[in-house]
Amino acid sequence: MNLNPFNRFKPLLVLLGGLFWTSCDTFESSPYEVRPPKNFRDINQKNTSRIKPKNADTLTIAVIGDTQRFYDDTQTIVEKINKVPNLDFVVHSGDLVDFGAQREFNWMEEILSQIQVPHVAVVGNHDLIGNGGEIYNLMYGPFNFSFIVNGIKFIYINTCSREYGFSPHVPDIPWLEKELSDTSAYANAVVVAHVQPYNSDFNPALEAPYVKALRKYNKTLLHIIGHYHDFDFLKPYGEDLPFLNTYSTSKKKFLVVKIWKGGFHFITID
Repeated sequence: MNLNPFNRFKPLLVLLGGLFWTSCDTFESSPYEVRPPKNFRDINQKNTSRIKPKNADTLTIAVIGDTQRFYDDTQTIVEKINKVPNLDFVVHSGDLVDFGAQREFNWMEEILSQIQVPHVAVVGNHDLIGNGGEIYNLMYGPFNFSFIVNGIKFIYINTCSREYGFSPHVPDIPWLEKELSDTSAYANAVVVAHVQPYNSDFNPALEAPYVKALRKYNKTLLHIIGHYHDFDFLKPYGEDLPFLNTYSTSKKKFLVVKIWKGGFHFITID
């Protein structure tokens, strides 16, 4: 007679063990894990391919940023964005999350994915904390990328120098120059980054070369940025190079920008 009570439950334990391992996507093994849901991968590439301009000569975009831990506020902003008529896509100027954790990224993307038009995000300094850079790369794609809509080239570039020890390669100025060099392919460029070149978190040794690259082909129409958590519009390097800083969603405001060849106009939606 088998008196070991374990043997009676052994088949059930084996079954439960098998269910545990085959359902690994359901379980979180560590708060530091890097494992985006399958439907939250390559978001930027997927969303840029979905952009369908509503007008042949004018783009209408919403600009948000620094969503971080402001989940309720971001939800409110998303609901307001969905009421903007003739919107083509949404620019996120970085700092999707606060601590670079997988769970944060998932929570924020669950909110952002409710936007009825495509959203495209640049990497922010908080997105790079811990394993955040790896998570961003899997969920959103490369740190530096570009796409063209209606002759306007949108260039997204990582300018979070401090997170790389002020490396001479962040931002990647040769890459930026190459993106701007094919002037026959686009009419104007809109550069999107998180950290301003005049900010202390930007490598000061690269400030002048970065600005020189932006000006080199006389095609940069506008530079969109975040990081300050508030609105600003200024021209620190001259009239030909305007910088537009968007609100954090915690301000319960966002920008709507209309862009056309040679010009742009923006308003605040409160």
